[in-house]
Amino acid sequence: MLVFLMACGTPTTAECGPEECAAVCDQNTAPAPAPAAPTEGKAGKQGKAGGQKMTTFEHQLLDEVLEDVRAGVRPWDDQAVGVCAGKKECTSYLGMDAGVLAKGDYMVKAELRVPQIGEKGTWKVDFHSECSIDHGAAAPEVRTYDRTYDVWYGGPERGYRLMPLRTFESPSKGGAQTCKYTITAKHPDGDKVYAGSWSTPAE
Repeated sequence: MLVFLMACGTPTTAECGPEECAAVCDQNTAPAPAPAAPTEGKAGKQGKAGGQKMTTFEHQLLDEVLEDVRAGVRPWDDQAVGVCAGKKECTSYLGMDAGVLAKGDYMVKAELRVPQIGEKGTWKVDFHSECSIDHGAAAPEVRTYDRTYDVWYGGPERGYRLMPLRTFESPSKGGAQTCKYTITAKHPDGDKVYAGSWSTPAE
C-alpha cells in the first residue's frame, strides 16, 4: 500500500512500514542545538561569592569591607600602642620600647582600629605583661598579668581605646624591674602581635 509520509516534514511516496518510516524520519530530524553558555553581564574584577563570580556592583559594595575584615584589629596610628607618661591620660608618648623610666607615673595603652562589622565578641585583644623584679636574691621574682578584651568599631574619628592597659610607677618599690608586654589582636586567619618593654630602677 502506498501512502504519503508527511509526519516528518518531507512528502514522499513509499512503502509504509516501520523500517521505511524510521529511515525517512532520521534523515529529516536535525539534532537540537546545544544550550548557549550563560553570560555574566557587565562583570569587572573576577572574584567569587557563594560559588558565583562577583559583579562590578558587588565589588563596589564589598571590596572595602573585605579589606577591613582581612586587616583585622590594628593600631589606629603610629603612636597608638606603647608606653605613655601619665596615669589616666597619655600626656607623652614614649614608644613601644620605653627604656629606663625617670620618676613618674606611666601606663601601657592601645588605641585600635577595629573592622566596622561583626557583633560584640567578634573581635578580641589579649594583653600580657611580664616583669622580672630584682630583690637582690639569687633569682629574680617574675610577675605576670593577663587580660582579654572585647573591642569594636569606635567610629571614623577615633579608635577603640584600651587606656590604661596597665599602670606603674618609677622608681619601683621592692626592687628594679625589667618588663615586657604583648598586645595580641586575635584573628582566625592569623593573630597580629605588638610587643614592647620598659624598665624602672629600684626606689
